[in-house]
Amino acid sequence: MKTTAIIRRPDFAGGGITAEEKVRLDAHAQLWVGRAMRTAPIDPAKITPAIEALYAAGGLKKPRVIIVPSPAVMAFAYSFASAVLYQRKNGGFSGDATRAATDAATYAATYAATRAATDDAKPNWVYELALDISGNHNDAMFMVQCSGRWWNSYQGGNMWAAYDCYLSGARDILGLELPAHAGYAAWEQCAIHGGFRVLHEDFCMVSDFPSVLKVDDQNRPHCIDGPSHQWRDGWSLYHVHGVRLEESQKHIVLTPEMITVDEIEHEQNAEVRRVMMEQYGYERYIGDCNAQVVDTRPDDFHIVGLRSARLLVKQVPEDEPVVFVDLLNSTPEPDGSVRRYLMRVDPNAYNGEASRNCQAAAASTWRDDIDGKLTFKDWREYAPVFES
Repeated sequence: MKTTAIIRRPDFAGGGITAEEKVRLDAHAQLWVGRAMRTAPIDPAKITPAIEALYAAGGLKKPRVIIVPSPAVMAFAYSFASAVLYQRKNGGFSGDATRAATDAATYAATYAATRAATDDAKPNWVYELALDISGNHNDAMFMVQCSGRWWNSYQGGNMWAAYDCYLSGARDILGLELPAHAGYAAWEQCAIHGGFRVLHEDFCMVSDFPSVLKVDDQNRPHCIDGPSHQWRDGWSLYHVHGVRLEESQKHIVLTPEMITVDEIEHEQNAEVRRVMMEQYGYERYIGDCNAQVVDTRPDDFHIVGLRSARLLVKQVPEDEPVVFVDLLNSTPEPDGSVRRYLMRVDPNAYNGEASRNCQAAAASTWRDDIDGKLTFKDWREYAPVFES
């Protein structure tokens, strides 16, 4: 068998890795995992010179560095401050361009983020905030338009740790010494000492680290009774085993008793629906929604994904029935457990066979990505030997 020689030069590393390098790379990966999971407050004395060095590496002038409490504040403050500065430089807003704009926008965005989280009675609050800052209808509209484009200028900081782990590992463990490493050093320091950031020619806003960051045993963001991420201003994200819940869905973990049958049935995302079902309880749902089990498959069924499958039909007066197929995930979790999925089915698929037969129902969930047509012309063609 032909073997590939391991080559290590300052300008090239190839041929695989040695056993000793494998040990060092594992430790290096854990170092960056720890940096990605950081919850200690940001240190202005470390992130400020790192940002300034990053701008210098790019040939840009020294920016004003602004630390904000969360990515939510960063997004709004950056958008509004950029709009203010643009208008000021082009004959619009007046006043102390850089400092006044960024100070006002940062303060206002902090207020806005809090208001958004606690009061959704006025859907046009973003426009009202922009109008408060600018005092002019056209300027306010321009600022609102900018608020949707902040992501064009954002960088991930420590949240892009996988990228930096790879680059720094090739340098520190495999011995690469490339000319680009000189400029990369500033980027690396920004990844170590700061969170998400957005860059402007006059300023850089960088987010503090979250105060709460919870994961499961696979390092997927996870918390079953609260936020998986929470920043010091209260802004939070919610995940269950890596499944992202929107702000409007946080009750799924905070107050699961508020989940309703109607909400489950109308959820379009299968992963979110599975989380809702786990919180609500499968058997409880079947009883509460008055669904009838019209077809089942045994535990030893030859199609692995259909073992113990059930087809549930809920009759709806003056409308077509609501049909779900209750399936096991054909791929076990790393801990050996197997999750169930409740998938909504088109009751008319395969001339109505999808509302009578588990296999037809499962087959009907396979659709062409482009036109949505059924993948299998005949539901009997759906008989995979292996699924992943």
